[in-house]
Parts: sequence; structure tokens; C-alpha cells
Amino acid sequence: MRRYIGRHGGKVLSKKLSAVDEEMLEIEEKLEATEKKMEEYIEDVKRLQAEFENYRKRVEREKEEFVRYANEKLILKLIDVCENLERGLENCGEGDGTELVKGVRMIHRQVLDILSDAGVKRIKAEGKQFDHNMHEAVMQTETDEVPEDTVLEELQRGYLLHGKVLCHSKVRIAKEPE
Repeated sequence: MRRYIGRHGGKVLSKKLSAVDEEMLEIEEKLEATEKKMEEYIEDVKRLQAEFENYRKRVEREKEEFVRYANEKLILKLIDVCENLERGLENCGEGDGTELVKGVRMIHRQVLDILSDAGVKRIKAEGKQFDHNMHEAVMQTETDEVPEDTVLEELQRGYLLHGKVLCHSKVRIAKEPE
């Protein structure tokens, strides 16, 4: 079969090729724009996944924290009971061997064990340097026997729950003589 391109046939073909080239360029530009948009969407999805993972971890930490400190009010009440038992035992004296005193000592020990199992620890204050995060200074005594701000006496015990202060130790601290 013979093809015949007339005098003007080459121009027509050239125009058609030019139109196809323009259309091809247009399609390539649209493809590039679509690929760029797709990359933006992929980055958005990755960012959202990371944000969601961080949110999930934060919620998990907050839940653990809530569970850890959920019994704080109950523990504070148990601490009051324990302190009252100790004051009662101090008033009984060591020489008294009655069954009642033995029973109270046993109850006191059980309350201390329950508190310990719950993560409660006593703050050790006497002889330590005053720390406003752990102690509350309620008295000062002038002395040059120990450095200033040393805890001389613990007037009321302080307690920690998993390292967090439940109640501060009420203390008497040293002050330099004037």
C-alpha cells in the first residue's frame, strides 16, 4: 500500500505531531502534579501515624500514673491511723507486756506492711539537710553544733508514694546563732 502525502500533507502531520507533543507535555505535567500531591499525602499519613503513636503512648503513661496514684486518699487515711497507733504505743511504754499492747503492735506492723506494699516510704529527715521538696520547717533552733538548715528533729513524719511526696515531714531545723 502506498502512502501519499501531498504538498500540504507534511504540514498537517507536523501540526498533528505538535498537538500530540503538547498533549503529552500536559499529561506529564499533570502526572508530576499528581505524584507531588501523592507524596504530600504520604507525608501527611506518616505524620498522623507518628502523632497517633505519641498520643497512644501518652494515654498509656497517664493511665499507668492514674492507677499508680488512685489510692492516694486511702493511703493518707491509713498513714493517719498508723501515726495514731504509734502515738498510742509510745504512751504504753515498752515494759507493759499486756496482750492488748501486743495486739496493737501487731496491727501497727500490719498497717506499715500494707503501706509498704502500696509503694509508701517514710521520708528520712533527721540529720539531713533541709529540702523544701520533702520537708516543712515549722521551727528553728539557733545552734553552731551542726550546719545551718540541718534537720534537728522530725516533729511529724513525711511520706512518699512511688517517689511522689504524699505529705511533707514537719521538722525543726538549725539556724546560725546571731
